[in-house]
Amino acid sequence: MTGIAETKAEKQGRERVVDVVARCLSASVLIALIFATFRIFHGATVPFLAFSLAGAPLIQFSYRRQIWSSLLTFMNAILLFGAYVWSGGMPGQYSGAGMVGALAFLGLSSMLTLGLQAFQRTEALRPLLLASFCPLLMIVTNFALYASIALQPQIFDLYLYKFDALLGGQASFIAGQWFVAAPALQQVCFLVYASLPLAEVVVLWLYWNGQRMPANPLVAFVVAGAAGFLLYQICPAMGPVHVFPQDFPQHAPAALPPHAIVLNSAPRNAMPSLHTAWAILIWWSLRFSRRWIRAAAVAFLALTLMATLGFGEHYLIDLVVAVPFTIAVQAASTRQFATAAGWIGLTVAWCAYLRWWLPALPISGSAAWILVFGTVAIPATLHRLSRTLRCRPLPSPHSATSARTGPARLPHQIV
Repeated sequence: MTGIAETKAEKQGRERVVDVVARCLSASVLIALIFATFRIFHGATVPFLAFSLAGAPLIQFSYRRQIWSSLLTFMNAILLFGAYVWSGGMPGQYSGAGMVGALAFLGLSSMLTLGLQAFQRTEALRPLLLASFCPLLMIVTNFALYASIALQPQIFDLYLYKFDALLGGQASFIAGQWFVAAPALQQVCFLVYASLPLAEVVVLWLYWNGQRMPANPLVAFVVAGAAGFLLYQICPAMGPVHVFPQDFPQHAPAALPPHAIVLNSAPRNAMPSLHTAWAILIWWSLRFSRRWIRAAAVAFLALTLMATLGFGEHYLIDLVVAVPFTIAVQAASTRQFATAAGWIGLTVAWCAYLRWWLPALPISGSAAWILVFGTVAIPATLHRLSRTLRCRPLPSPHSATSARTGPARLPHQIV
């Protein structure tokens, strides 16, 4: 019996050692990767990366409310800012850069605190992983996008520009002119557009803390990112601000004959619009929330749609094709795989038509509007009916426990 007891004790000891080593390695790698990326890319100048870190304090302060750790986090944020400046890090030059930069350094400090707590206890690794999700998603996505430039040297923006012309005008140029006429609107839309990573962190935090949602939002966000990257390869495009830098947004050139062009100045991430898809997924995830949260999600979605056009990052057809794509992601996230296959098939058909068949199969403006209306209205209506008949909200991981215990252009380094 003594030998058996000693064997069990030794096994438990080895498991504890393995747990500590794995925990420390995971935390160290995550923090080192995010810190290195933030410094290499001058993260204070890149709003998307800065906003992706801004949600970490929310995770930390809601996980363990300790005065000493909060004070340590604020002190470390000041030290990190000093180290960033001392090492040659560049400050942000965009609207609201001071506020966003302060949140970013506070987020970096929170990640250090969460990493220290993860060293000490296994359960603390989960909030660290939650806080790390959006920074890691930004890093992986952008490295993949820039790597794909060499794989897809040709872009097909003129095809998308031609289709928008069939709709009676260039919506992106019109929205861009609104921004020129209303700088305050431009600044608000800029901050909303760039704060998408922070909005995703807030949704994940709400889910983690008991908010009912139709699907795990982390799964939906990852599926959208991965599937969207694959679709980018079918019809690579960059947005009118990159193709017409001298004309956007004041002078929309006449529609040119569609042909492929070669530009290497930005990633091919226009068709379909993932910004639109993620904003719709945020709104969809919060549909069981309180009324003011749902209203905020609607406002976030509306301003995001305006920003995608007004900053020249997308064509109107990019936003249209994002609708069946998002419904496919929603269906896949709720394990309705047959439905997901149908809607992703429609998305692929649109991408293929715009790249290969648009010149060979010309259509009128009225036919283009019928296609757009059908692509947006019919899938949304059918999905709503299906959701009403079959879908139920997915409880959060803590719900059972809770029940028992009661500028006119965006910086493009990181997009």
